[in-house]
Amino acid sequence: MVRRQQYAGFSKWTDTLPSTKGDGRRKESKFFADGGLSKDQVWYLKNEILMAETINREEIEPIMVESLQRYMGKHTPKYGYNWDIILNEVYPIVQTNLPAIFFRTPRAFLKPRNKTYIAKVFDPASGKKIDTEMDSQKSANTQEAILNYVLEQIKYKRETRKCLLDALLFPHGILWHGYKGDYGMTEEQSISIEDEMVFVKRICPTRFLKDPKVNFSNLDEAQWVGRKFQMLLSDLVEDDKLNVDKKLIKGYKGFGEKVGTASLNAAGINGVQSIQTGGGDTTPLLGMKKNLLDFTKDGFAESPYANFVDVYEIYVRPTRKEKRDGKKGRIILLTFEQPELLRDNKWEVEAKGFPVQILQFNELPDAMVGLNDVDTYKAIADQKNIIVNLQLRNAQENSKLYVALAMGGLTGEESIQKIQSGDQTIILFEGDSVAGKMEVKSGAGAASSELYLIDQRIQKNLDDKSGVTDLRKGVLQSGEESATSVKIRAANSSSRPAYRQDIMKDFLQDSFLYLVELLKQYMPVEDAVRIVGSLDLQWSDKPTEEEIQADVDVEIDAISMLPESPEDEVAMLEQALTMMIQALTQPVIMEKIQQEGMMFNFTPLIQQLLMRMKIKDPSIFRTIKPEESQGYASVQQLKFAQANVEAIMHGKPPQPPQPGDDHQAQIAVYQPILQLLAEAKQQNTQAFQMLSQLIQIQGQMLQEAQQKEANPGQQLRPKKPVTVGT
Repeated sequence: MVRRQQYAGFSKWTDTLPSTKGDGRRKESKFFADGGLSKDQVWYLKNEILMAETINREEIEPIMVESLQRYMGKHTPKYGYNWDIILNEVYPIVQTNLPAIFFRTPRAFLKPRNKTYIAKVFDPASGKKIDTEMDSQKSANTQEAILNYVLEQIKYKRETRKCLLDALLFPHGILWHGYKGDYGMTEEQSISIEDEMVFVKRICPTRFLKDPKVNFSNLDEAQWVGRKFQMLLSDLVEDDKLNVDKKLIKGYKGFGEKVGTASLNAAGINGVQSIQTGGGDTTPLLGMKKNLLDFTKDGFAESPYANFVDVYEIYVRPTRKEKRDGKKGRIILLTFEQPELLRDNKWEVEAKGFPVQILQFNELPDAMVGLNDVDTYKAIADQKNIIVNLQLRNAQENSKLYVALAMGGLTGEESIQKIQSGDQTIILFEGDSVAGKMEVKSGAGAASSELYLIDQRIQKNLDDKSGVTDLRKGVLQSGEESATSVKIRAANSSSRPAYRQDIMKDFLQDSFLYLVELLKQYMPVEDAVRIVGSLDLQWSDKPTEEEIQADVDVEIDAISMLPESPEDEVAMLEQALTMMIQALTQPVIMEKIQQEGMMFNFTPLIQQLLMRMKIKDPSIFRTIKPEESQGYASVQQLKFAQANVEAIMHGKPPQPPQPGDDHQAQIAVYQPILQLLAEAKQQNTQAFQMLSQLIQIQGQMLQEAQQKEANPGQQLRPKKPVTVGT
């Protein structure tokens, strides 16, 4: 991550008050549409951005740094300088919460808000577009198919999973929605975000900016929101779509990451905050680190490729007067290094609201930021570390051996040194007996039991605060009193995950609804046709743009966010199949369904059922082959039948049919010839008799083949060879 070192060009505009002469609006240009914001508005906005960055730097960033260190097991509190071991209690708690809340790409279900809607549809008779009443349900089905397809395409699950981790470690997670088009930031860096494409992106909470007059709980009342990102100076200068003043924008040195701790850790100083040097002074480990630029070749640090510029993309709502005039606001791009904006566009995004969704599990409506999960149990985790280290120290002290020796009778100091080393110790005493000259004592068994009782108390307190008990971790509870108590405990322990699943579902619904609006505005109709056609929606093979414009609501099945349970899904599918069969077998219900213009399709349900039962053999449930539905026939079979017809017409015996022949195709050739002979009153001829006999034999063989396929286990008796004609 590139770190900012200074506000280059900060004094160029902050020391100057805004002008009060005129509104200073810009003229129409390729950078500023419809005049853009006035200089006064830009000046006010930049000052509010400074305040928003201060909130991130002073309030959110310290929480993030500490939570990340705790999650990685690298955080040592001030009173833990002499700890022997640090137990990471944050990582298992977060990892248990993650799959309990969100696991896979959710399935979106769209329903129309109204039964019909009015759309302008081309009328061939008049040659104009006229108002036409459309079916909202069909439009909702099309939008649903497109949305669920796009979720996979834009890697939605990957970005949402990052936001969920942020929400469990930090006060909130940020998901940004956008369209890579001709407004705002046009050069997204992700390789998966293509031109003219809708996208979602997780952004770091410190890079999300908002109106400082509101808190995160009331973001819908903000006058503006935005995001901050860093661009290479060389890329920014070369971008001809931006209004860049090359004389003012210089950037700042990037690649400020400090490296060097890996070598110190390998040397055996892991966990030590300082090392001793020279005459006993200590040097912080940070002093041993270097910037990445210190390892580059000469000249790179001074090149434009080592300099970065902070760029801000801001969505500004219209003022009260502008809103009354029908204006929607502005989408601007700016940097602190020049007074002029980089870009100023009309807010032409038709999706309602800001392009950001915030995920927070501990919302505080009257505070600037919410409460992050780690703060609720980090003090208890530190207490547990204190007790564990006391246990280790107590066990170490009480496991020592104490040796008492009588000074008289020792041969010398070598014996004392041998006792201290403890390696095959041999002590020589003068005289014939060692009684009364040496005594060995051990403190084993004298460890304090209170420490272990306190440890259990703290663990219970930690389980209560974090909501992650041994039962949720999958650890067997000892001494369970009854099966009922286990069920009650399991139900209570699932209430907090269920509450967070509901929060996650609301977050995803709002995000999906914004994406639906973006797709209706920006996705080409040709792409929508291809997507819908691949999903076999027969009623909309060629939908127009108007056919996918109905207002819809988004529903998400919470089960679709959790780990897959094939058994539960099979049971639900079987229940649905049973209900469909019952409806079809009851004429009154079926007649009512047909009157309402609906019908049942069994094959999709059966396919889903077989997939959930892990039965994937394509021959079990397949489409009908052409030869099975009087479709295409083999050319070889047709020529074989043609040769038999020619032989019969010339008075020669035909070739007898074989068991593997396409009997249906051959009969289809013989029957028209037989009908022509009958119309010509040739029933008494030898050709008519031979052709009739051949058709009869083919019919018997076709019937036997069908019976064998229907009953594969039944063995058919061999038939005697048949001679056709003599």
